[in-house]
Amino acid sequence: MDIKKLRDSKIIVDRVEETLQAAYASNQDFNSALDEMEPLSFKGIRDPEHIYSYTPSEILYWADRNAYLDELDHWDGQRQTHEHQQAIHFIKESEQTPVFLDLVDAIRLNRITPFVGAGLSRACGYPMWGEALRKMAVRLEGFGVADIAPMLQEFDYLKAAQMLYEASAEQVNNFIRTEFRQRSSAGSGPVMLLPELSSGCVVTTNFDSVIEDLFSSRGSPLDGYMYGMQPGNNFVQRLLRGERCILKLHGDARQENSYVFTAQQYQAAYGDPISFQNQLPRALRQIFISNSLLFLGCSLEQDRTLDLFKSVVDEAEFEIPDHFALLNKPGNQEETAQKEARLFKLKIRPLWYETPDGDHSLLEHILKLAIAVARKQVVFE
Repeated sequence: MDIKKLRDSKIIVDRVEETLQAAYASNQDFNSALDEMEPLSFKGIRDPEHIYSYTPSEILYWADRNAYLDELDHWDGQRQTHEHQQAIHFIKESEQTPVFLDLVDAIRLNRITPFVGAGLSRACGYPMWGEALRKMAVRLEGFGVADIAPMLQEFDYLKAAQMLYEASAEQVNNFIRTEFRQRSSAGSGPVMLLPELSSGCVVTTNFDSVIEDLFSSRGSPLDGYMYGMQPGNNFVQRLLRGERCILKLHGDARQENSYVFTAQQYQAAYGDPISFQNQLPRALRQIFISNSLLFLGCSLEQDRTLDLFKSVVDEAEFEIPDHFALLNKPGNQEETAQKEARLFKLKIRPLWYETPDGDHSLLEHILKLAIAVARKQVVFE
């Protein structure tokens, strides 16, 4: 086409150039890396005093866009590898490459269902379960932390919650409503990676709405939901159809009649012994046999949920997929081996991380690395 005729199509040309310019401007870090070299300068013909000057990134982008994109891919791969170096080194040095790569495969195949515990909401300002129970005990008249300390030591949170509830059901319910209410501050930490791990179902023991708010803010609301013992919603059917769903095992802070927090409430929800006629165990079993759970922010100490998984495994009626857990490594090898053996029986493969000085940031680094490798942004060799 005659270059002069392009001027007659100025509106179309301008729109195309605006789109291309926006794409170029979106890669500022890469452009800066290319532009460490000297710009190309030359004199004009119409006005020899006028100097034209163009950076290397501009020249490459507008003269050979395929070469520009090839360079961008290579630069991004190097940057990603450097960014994930700490996690790569840890996985290899701790000899956990096989379980890590199996987790990556599950992410790549979109088979992951995150199972989110209180640890992931901690960065958003919500308390861990032990901390929440201690706060409740302090607020109840005639009670103190010492009254439930032995139960907390044994991780028997249900028994501790039952004792507090029997002392004052109203105080406990009010605490849940207020302590786990929706907060104005944005979420932070590894919880922000959940939409990149799953486009289907999320399971959580948390009362708060951090997960629902996050998915909604990303334009992928969790339309299917079940809160504790809340009836209806056709949750299992929606789950089987592959809809985005959330199962809140303990209920939702905003709906008091959904709470499953005390020993008595657990018994009503799960049955004693566990009954898969009850909707909560039925839904949890369906998730357990359908997808690979990834436990995040969970201690995975013995509780009713793990009892349910054990009963499903012991029945041997289903082909159960591998499940995964990112767990803080215990202080000694004997304890690690004992916990590992118990989890293996539940088809859960732990991926241990370390927390020097109580710093859990390595968990987030490992998750980011797994996502990057699954997307083939980083090569893990």
